[in-house]
Amino acid sequence: MSEDAAADEWPHRVLELRIHGIKNTPPTESLGRELSELRQTQGDENGGFWWAPKQDEPDRDPDEAPGAVDPAVPPTGVRTEAYSWGRLARFGSGPLLFIGQLFVQLAWLLLAPFGLANTAYWTRRIPTQRPGGEWDAGVGGASLRIFALGLTLLYVCALGSVSLDLGVQCISGTACTALPSGFTGFFSTAPLSWRGPQLSILSLVPIAGVLLLFLVSRRARARYEAAIFDAADRMGGRGVSRTGKLRPLASEGFWRTARVGSPTERLHLAAAFLLVALLLAWDRMFSAAEACAKLQTFVSGECLGAAARTGDLPILVGGILAAAGLVIAIVLVGALAETTNPGQGAVDEYLRDRLRRTGTVTAWVLVGGVVVYVFVGASLWFGGQYDVPGTGAFLGLATAPSIILGVLLAICVSALGWRRGVPHRLSIALMTVAGLAFLAGVAQNPPTQGGEPGPLRVPLLTIAAVVTLVQLFLVWWWPRSRRGRRAGPPERFRAEGWAGMGPGVLMLLSLGAAMILSTLLVLGVQGWLVSGSAPCGCAAPPHGVLRPPIVYHNFGDVLPFIALILGVVVAGIALSLLRWMPLLTTPRTRDGRRPLLEGVDAYRDGRIDASTTADRLALKILRARRLAALMHRGEPILGIVAGLLAVGFVVALAVSYSVAFRAIDGLVGPALAVIAAAILAVIVENALTATERPISVMWDLMCFLPRAGHPFGPPCYAERVVPEVRDRVTDWLTHDLQPPDGLDLAERQKWREAQEETALSEKRPFSVVLSAHSLGAVLAVSTLFTLRPDGAEQLRNVGLLTYGAQLRVYFGRFFPELFGPDALGTLGSRRPLLVKGDPWFTQVELDQDGDPVVVGGSAADDPSLVQLLTQPDGSVAWVNLWRRTDYLGFPINSYRLDDRRPDDLDRGADEFGPPRYLVKVATHPDYQSAPQYRVALLDVISRLESGGP
Repeated sequence: MSEDAAADEWPHRVLELRIHGIKNTPPTESLGRELSELRQTQGDENGGFWWAPKQDEPDRDPDEAPGAVDPAVPPTGVRTEAYSWGRLARFGSGPLLFIGQLFVQLAWLLLAPFGLANTAYWTRRIPTQRPGGEWDAGVGGASLRIFALGLTLLYVCALGSVSLDLGVQCISGTACTALPSGFTGFFSTAPLSWRGPQLSILSLVPIAGVLLLFLVSRRARARYEAAIFDAADRMGGRGVSRTGKLRPLASEGFWRTARVGSPTERLHLAAAFLLVALLLAWDRMFSAAEACAKLQTFVSGECLGAAARTGDLPILVGGILAAAGLVIAIVLVGALAETTNPGQGAVDEYLRDRLRRTGTVTAWVLVGGVVVYVFVGASLWFGGQYDVPGTGAFLGLATAPSIILGVLLAICVSALGWRRGVPHRLSIALMTVAGLAFLAGVAQNPPTQGGEPGPLRVPLLTIAAVVTLVQLFLVWWWPRSRRGRRAGPPERFRAEGWAGMGPGVLMLLSLGAAMILSTLLVLGVQGWLVSGSAPCGCAAPPHGVLRPPIVYHNFGDVLPFIALILGVVVAGIALSLLRWMPLLTTPRTRDGRRPLLEGVDAYRDGRIDASTTADRLALKILRARRLAALMHRGEPILGIVAGLLAVGFVVALAVSYSVAFRAIDGLVGPALAVIAAAILAVIVENALTATERPISVMWDLMCFLPRAGHPFGPPCYAERVVPEVRDRVTDWLTHDLQPPDGLDLAERQKWREAQEETALSEKRPFSVVLSAHSLGAVLAVSTLFTLRPDGAEQLRNVGLLTYGAQLRVYFGRFFPELFGPDALGTLGSRRPLLVKGDPWFTQVELDQDGDPVVVGGSAADDPSLVQLLTQPDGSVAWVNLWRRTDYLGFPINSYRLDDRRPDDLDRGADEFGPPRYLVKVATHPDYQSAPQYRVALLDVISRLESGGP
């Protein structure tokens, strides 16, 4: 039987595979059918493929208009399936397990900064990759891994502040009226009445906290990684015959090779043990000096001399070993960021040997960290009593959080220049000088109110400020320098998020999230400890003031002001833009036309009168456009947030509490309580919802790309989605073929791969259209790059239909090497404007005039996505739908409606919903109900079948 004759036996020639977006549209809504009419063909409870067995015989309303579009009615010869992936990124357990789920949600919230650090990794300049599966991390990879380790250590300090600092102050006599009397009674009995045994017990809290974060992250990955690796391994073996420079998404192993795995996890755990050991030894070594209790006097001669005079040799040895081990862990974390192949032997063999070696080394580092921690704890337990400051504060945390925060802030400022070409070593040198000068200047602050500052405070802080300004000037100037222009014109950064400063911005947001959560934890526990009343019911004065480490106190005082300033800025922008109702958000272009004007025609010169009631639908559409435009300004708003956080970090580190913040403590407490209550309300709401993401939409965005920065980050659901969608595509294209008899398993697999290659590069009776909404479009694009046939520049039999997509203005700007104009083959986009009625005013004019945004080329040998989808006659099997009222959807190439290059990629969709009962304005969902959807689908199918529209 011939191949065509066999294909005629199948009723459907085209597979329309619908992939939902971040709202987790259920299969019933995607397919327009009841759940009882659907059947899951592949997958499990977390995700899979669904279709209606009786899709060609739907129940239709006899009174429905003949031309009405129904998503439940596919075109003739088209099989429509829905792929559901939303539960892969959700970990709800329902209201019956509310208490346990609440703690899980809190743990996931604490992991959010780690997810932002992983996202920042992919905003760096990702180099083109060599064939074979090895990975070139690029500039900044090592520094970002060290930054991620610093986030873990910052959490160790926060948890240690709760137990080691606040806890030991309560035990030492400070009135902690809310603390149960059994707690202090437990530590008042021998042998726990000494400070050493008390600290040894309390040090288990930060260790347990880090282990809990590790286990929560590990458990979530283990839920579906077994299914991931089976599909990813089949995909990962392809492409070994490719040559040249590969785009990252087209490189082998992108969705299979973990860039931070067990070795890095061990180093983070080891660093946590070592830091706690160092802090314990720190408290014992510096206990004889009162000056060591404050950050401002720590570097004084009195404090440093106390360590030299200590007679506790085991503690001194343990402290030295802990410090040395911590340095080794930091160095190893940076060294493991590079996984390039030295060119000796096969790549797989090299990677296996490297993993084996690093696994052995990091395992010994973890064992060593545990041993040092136990040694220091035992030395404190059996070392006898020692003198402590009058406040009873834990000395190690007087300076450690401030030092870690300062180092992380310096890395963030350095990261602003990673994409813009500033030499990495020069940035490290500048920020090292600035950091040391800043730390020395802070040490010159007056330690108490009314004290005199040190004579070198102003010169040292001035040096730090000047060197930091030099770094920021280099970030701005370097692309304009002669050396910077060799890499491309400076205008290319207009097509990149935050003008190419994305890594630094996202790292500042990550650090800000970690500091906010840490501060709320420390100050929240402090407020609770002193919230009770004396046992006798009388107003007995406390024995002392309960003080947290100064950096948390200072940042807590700064945080409400950051929130207030941000609120004023956002409110001011919103009010200025909403001053006239309704103001048309589509600007008049230079030739007098307005794109997508068809839906609304009742306005003049960009406005309609507020009293106009002749066309209520037009008025609603205009309002929806304006509200959507307000939400399009996320990039500049996040930039402002990052800048405010950076200023807040500097203030928290530089200002002495007793001088500046004492007067506002009474105002800050209620403000922080409001912020904490808002966060807790979100957590409680999500804990009661079995299918909700831990922190809403932000979670899906953080979990999309593979973990590459922080090993405790949330798992990457795309590591399962992309291989599964790819397998479904290839299975459909070859489902009419049967392997010859007599083949063993290995021969069958080889035969199957050969048939897949043929089906992807040559015309077949079957074809697939990936129909993707919102974030689903990003998943579909990622899948298409893995489908590129070996030795072919064009992909046959597979088309793409996107709608409500953010490829051009978000993913393309934030991750240029992955989804930017050079990778997709589309036009670049400028940033949204903050104060214009339409944030895309400049871009619309550029698109109307045909003036493309300058984009730097990657020199990759791989075809772009448009080239990959280009058919033999020159048509492109890709159509994108968008509407002005969509708060998350944009054109992927141009705002011009009459743009035929490349081949009519963008088309407008109706801005009002289907008129079945009450006409409503269509926004981000409901594209499949628009009449333009079916036209676009048939057009993509036509391009695949005939090579032209």
